[in-house]
Amino acid sequence: MRNLDGEDAVMDVNAYVHESLEKLRKLGIDALAAEKEVAGSIVFQPEETLEAMEEEQILGMLLSNIGAGFYRGTEQAAREIYTFDMEVPDILRMYTAFLEGVSRIAKGELAFTDVEEDVPEDVLESGRGSRTVRFRCNGKAYEYQARLDYDWFDIGILAFMNRVIGEQNLGSRLYVTSDGYQECVVLYRTEEWARRFRELFGVELGQPGHR
Repeated sequence: MRNLDGEDAVMDVNAYVHESLEKLRKLGIDALAAEKEVAGSIVFQPEETLEAMEEEQILGMLLSNIGAGFYRGTEQAAREIYTFDMEVPDILRMYTAFLEGVSRIAKGELAFTDVEEDVPEDVLESGRGSRTVRFRCNGKAYEYQARLDYDWFDIGILAFMNRVIGEQNLGSRLYVTSDGYQECVVLYRTEEWARRFRELFGVELGQPGHR
């Protein structure tokens, strides 16, 4: 993707945000009411930073801001997108919170119950090792060994979750992107929706576990 025009970086960002929000509305994610606030959260950065940013990174930041639901007009749209910082403050509920976020954007298709995170005391003290994450998805039991690296999220669970979701035969999967920093942006969508997204934005969303 091309970089933004250095001479008119702020104008370019505002125009790109507007165009992107219009495209997202066509895809069923309407946050146009928050256009000014969302654009403002991006263009506050130094001009040299804006000049170096590519459209794909701005799109990731846009999706992240919508998913966070910080601005008036993004509340409804935030139900379509789950975004979280991969450096997680609550270490003991890291994957519980993740499953709650996935359940929200799945809109009732995925019910997670009996969630447990087993972190051995010695592993927690050292900050390194693994934890066992157990849960039921729509009644079926699953278990994942998550890598513990201090307070960083193990992105391997994204591919694991797509295997879990695939077993449910619901027609949707997790698709992911990033804001270019450490925000993970997660969508629960059909392959057809992801194809339309690619056609409109020229961006291929990641599908963890897909080969």
